[in-house]
Amino acid sequence: MAGAMSRNKGQRAEREVCKILQPVVNQVYSGMGREAPTLERNLMQSRNGGFDIVGLDWMALEVKYHETLQITQWWVQTKQQASGNKIPVLIYRQNRVKWRVMMLGYLPAGDQRVRCPVDITLEAFLVYFKIMLEGQLRA
Repeated sequence: MAGAMSRNKGQRAEREVCKILQPVVNQVYSGMGREAPTLERNLMQSRNGGFDIVGLDWMALEVKYHETLQITQWWVQTKQQASGNKIPVLIYRQNRVKWRVMMLGYLPAGDQRVRCPVDITLEAFLVYFKIMLEGQLRA
């Protein structure tokens, strides 16, 4: 019973993230005169593995909604799911807490940049997400 409740909670979280991201996808694609892909839950993930949300071929989105945070473990899983040149992105939260995002970023180190995992707000991620969508469509 607890497994089914946890699975349902995960499915709701994945749908919620799709509802957050889809309007950004729609806006960017329509602004560039293109038909927007539909972001949706990866229904084959439990059988075939893979990340949680499909629809963008350059990003591997993993969604976690748990009361007990296991960010290190989730981040390892997210990176494993991001095959090829997909950008690994972990979107997670606890009950009554806002969504957070773990992804790779660059930190300035003198005149160099160091690539490392960063933990950011959903709002900051949405700015990044919009710019990346625009860049992908221009490429």
